[in-house]
Amino acid sequence: MKTALKVTVGILIAGFFLWLAFKEVEFEQIVEASKSMSYGWIIPFVLATLSAHFIRAERWRLLFNDKAKTPHRITLFTGVMVGYLSNIPFARLGEVTRPVYVARQVDESNSKLIGTIVLERIIDMVSLLLLMAFVVIFMVSDPEILSNLFGIDITDSEVLLSFAFSIGKYLGIAILGFAVIYFILRSLSTKVEFIAKGFEKFKVISKTFIDGVLAVKELKNWPLFVLYTALIWVCYIGMTYIPFWMFDMHAIYDLSYTDALVLTMVSAVGIIIPTPGGVGTYHLFVTKSLFLLYAVPEAIGLAYGTITHASTLAVIIISTPLLLVLDKYIALKHAAKTEGTSVE
Repeated sequence: MKTALKVTVGILIAGFFLWLAFKEVEFEQIVEASKSMSYGWIIPFVLATLSAHFIRAERWRLLFNDKAKTPHRITLFTGVMVGYLSNIPFARLGEVTRPVYVARQVDESNSKLIGTIVLERIIDMVSLLLLMAFVVIFMVSDPEILSNLFGIDITDSEVLLSFAFSIGKYLGIAILGFAVIYFILRSLSTKVEFIAKGFEKFKVISKTFIDGVLAVKELKNWPLFVLYTALIWVCYIGMTYIPFWMFDMHAIYDLSYTDALVLTMVSAVGIIIPTPGGVGTYHLFVTKSLFLLYAVPEAIGLAYGTITHASTLAVIIISTPLLLVLDKYIALKHAAKTEGTSVE
């Protein structure tokens, strides 16, 4: 019942964001915009997508300190893809299915592998924040971009000061509101059972998070881990940049690799909202960002978002079953080799 409710809520949220994305654009306009795209660029897009997922699996491999129990790289790659496949019908389910799949292949505890996912997510969040900081610095250096984004003239110091004051005021109110709610719920937790259970769950999540942070100390090859993290983001930005060439946006709207970085950060924020497979949120955030920041017509922006999103899902849906078969073959081959050695 609870699972059905989560799925239903996810679908409704996705539907709402899809409606927001498509409500002002005729479907025929999107089809027309798609007709002019260069389909040859889908091949490098697919390669960039697979490279990002494979490098993620390689980075995950560094988190296994016991060499005897370190999974085969194909097993880890398959686990990553199984996780992404699970996210298509059920938002965030991949965070569980990925470690569970690999744990079953190498006879390791689920909790230990989930701990590696927690650490991975912490690193991803830190790197995302660093990139966002870079994007903000880049955007601040271009007043026109910020003015388009926020709808204000940031070259006017009075307007900018008033805007900053408003942001600070609402942020302060939000923090105060959360603090009040926290202390109210904390006092009620001793009297109301379901609130007490909620606080216990919060404590468990907090402990898991802290354990994940402390696990950083066990990482032996930091330089390679950082390199893999950087390469993952290079691939992600490439997945945004390559479609610029599909739609000739690099020539018509003068969009560069730096613009792809900005758009990647914006789409990352959209994907944080839990919808099945990032449906709806990705389309809306990408389309509106292209329109507000770079004056790309919404029909072309939606065509861009729809094609890139569909291509990403297609890569996952097609490659995951193939990897499952390959991983099974490697496991059987390894088992036969081990059995043969033990007999000798």
